Amino acid sequence: MIQNSELRTQKSERKSDPFQFTFWLKWILLFAGAFTVSAALWTLVLERLAGTIRGEELSLTWSVSVFGSWFLIVIPFMRKKERIWKRLNVDQEKAVDAWLTAMGFFIGFLIASCFFWTWKYRDAIAAPGLDGGWIKAVFGTWLAGVMPLLVLLYRKADSIFKNAVARQNAEGPCFRTAFVARDKRLLAEGLQARLRAVPPVLQDGHLVHAHLADGRVIPHVFVLGASEVIGLYDQTVMDFEASQIVNVEPLGPEEIPAYEEALWLRLDGRA
Repeated sequence: MIQNSELRTQKSERKSDPFQFTFWLKWILLFAGAFTVSAALWTLVLERLAGTIRGEELSLTWSVSVFGSWFLIVIPFMRKKERIWKRLNVDQEKAVDAWLTAMGFFIGFLIASCFFWTWKYRDAIAAPGLDGGWIKAVFGTWLAGVMPLLVLLYRKADSIFKNAVARQNAEGPCFRTAFVARDKRLLAEGLQARLRAVPPVLQDGHLVHAHLADGRVIPHVFVLGASEVIGLYDQTVMDFEASQIVNVEPLGPEEIPAYEEALWLRLDGRA
């Protein structure tokens, strides 16, 4: 009976989890396709601007444009990945967004600088060798434009840091604690073995829906080390024992609820 229930749960998990093999395969194909399209597009644009791509200047412009624009295309995936795994808190989300935005501006401005001075120096760079005027103009313009952006990025980072410190130092909701003896929180060996076969979604921990023998389902139960019920989410008390749990339904990263500290109940008595 329990084995059939576990099989149904596993099938349900596979159907409900949209972030499995095909999801990541689509992203990999998108990366490869984006790089191919980026290379073809910038080749066409540069050939229209300066003819055949040859020489150091045009090669550098092509490389910066292709790899830079490809990186910009990849940025949404980076953000999507972190949101799926939910590894960042609010302050870290803001810091990552600020950094990626700044990187986008840096790369975009470098591409624009390369193209502008390639057009201005299109006659000079036709000669063999790297033209000194071109390289100074490109990187001089880029550095001049980047300096104000660095100042803005520093101010943004400083603001995020100060807000984070103020929030952490302010009195606010704190998770609740209760002491439940460890032997009343240990899962049956069969359930432990099942959880050990499932990758943890949190550090050394699984988040599960616990099915009890009386038919109740306790949502969002945190199990530490695949064996010990360490906490409950959005519950005021633990009104059951782990020995009453007949099945566990492991949750995926996308099923982790939005964390509110005041709703967390820790069961080992530690504050």
